[in-house]
Amino acid sequence: MKILLRSIFCITLLCTFFTQLHAQDFVVTSTNDTIRGEIEKEIFGFYRFKPQGSDNSIKIKRQEIKEFYKAEKEVNFLVRQIPWKRRPEFLERIIKGKIDLFEYGSYGGGAYHPGAPGGAGSFSGSGMSIIEWYACKSNGELFEVKSTSFFGSRRERKENFYKLISDKPELLEKFMKNDDYSLEAIEACIKEYNSN
Repeated sequence: MKILLRSIFCITLLCTFFTQLHAQDFVVTSTNDTIRGEIEKEIFGFYRFKPQGSDNSIKIKRQEIKEFYKAEKEVNFLVRQIPWKRRPEFLERIIKGKIDLFEYGSYGGGAYHPGAPGGAGSFSGSGMSIIEWYACKSNGELFEVKSTSFFGSRRERKENFYKLISDKPELLEKFMKNDDYSLEAIEACIKEYNSN
């Protein structure tokens, strides 16, 4: 009987321990504090955070939070400066490595996005939803490498990507020879770059 009770106690203790270790949502504050809790997405794309042991949830603000992780969907969002935006935005990191790949969605409202000096800008009108993909090396400057927008220069986005992988000439040559500039091809190339 003692052995049975001890076994039940140990199993209960282990289950509790491993439940606590299970992946959990968290935020990283602008002062580099990591706080665990629960992240919920609101109707209009905003996220709210409820710290562990608290009943109150707060809106996640990019001035206070520089990164958050949603364990259920295994997604990581970081505050990054998009070249054409006035203030930093949360971008979803799709690939992490020597080259990071981010996704940013902008919805509704008309906005003008200036291009590079001498380049064409783009306009997104009301009701449009545009997804843009940005890449960077070593947490450096973001470069737009892909977009669902009809505006802007595809050639410029390709050149941005070529510059990022140009320090691996064999990979660059292979990518250019393949002549496939789909998101899947870009992701595969970045993964190959990061693996070497």
